[in-house]
Amino acid sequence: MKEQFGIKMNDVYMIAGISRQYYHKAKQNHSQEELMWQRLLELTIDFRESHPRSSARKIHLALKITEVGINRFEKFISAQGLSVKRRRSFIKTTRPGSNIYQNLVNGLEIDGINQLWVSDITYFITPKKALYIVLILDVFSRRIIGYSASDNMLAINNQKALQMAFRLRGQTHFENLTHHSDKGSQYGSNVYTTMLLDANIQISMANICLENPYAERINGIIKNDYLIAYTIRNLDELKKALSKSVKLYNNYPHGKLKGQQSPIEFEETLTQTTGQNGGKMKLYNFEL
Repeated sequence: MKEQFGIKMNDVYMIAGISRQYYHKAKQNHSQEELMWQRLLELTIDFRESHPRSSARKIHLALKITEVGINRFEKFISAQGLSVKRRRSFIKTTRPGSNIYQNLVNGLEIDGINQLWVSDITYFITPKKALYIVLILDVFSRRIIGYSASDNMLAINNQKALQMAFRLRGQTHFENLTHHSDKGSQYGSNVYTTMLLDANIQISMANICLENPYAERINGIIKNDYLIAYTIRNLDELKKALSKSVKLYNNYPHGKLKGQQSPIEFEETLTQTTGQNGGKMKLYNFEL
């Protein structure tokens, strides 16, 4: 081995208290770790193409990363400047109607799908105007089962989302199902409430937005984690992007579901395991 500045490498090993083999093994491990982090970075960037607003924690879960813990992975993503920043803006979408119903879901306990559906209207800003989105979520499975996009806030758009939910579930009559929303005039319209009552669905309304947290949250996820990645200039483009976004979300691992399955996987598991269930879920009681 060549000398450097008059010192042999063997002397360096001896001073450091390590063997030649240990040195080369450590060097190799360091190179492998660099390759691992580079690969994780590539996987993250690739994953973000479809899920552009996914947090490091969700990516770690979705990719089933075992090489590093979730905390180290979050720090790595942050150091790469890839942390997700949340955005907030406000447009009022709730205009109280004349038909008002009580909040029936305070402290409600559910143990299966088709027991609690929640819905809300949200907005999406384009360069020329604001567009509107209606989502219906099955709370137990966290699956979006109905949606619509429009350039107005008429009740017909809520009806379209509800009709989609009926088609997806293959039912027009339910047992022990509650529909929860805010007090918006669309949800209290005669046509919408008639659709619910004809399907034997109980009607529940929140007094304030805080009493409809699952609907509020899914609105934020779809807008800020998915739609933001698309170039949306008009209603047709929003409809296409919304359809893709709902599909991606429904097939994405959910940290609150048993086994961290996606909403669709979770529902399939419930169907396949007759006699078993996905546990029980109790909603917060805002009256306490």
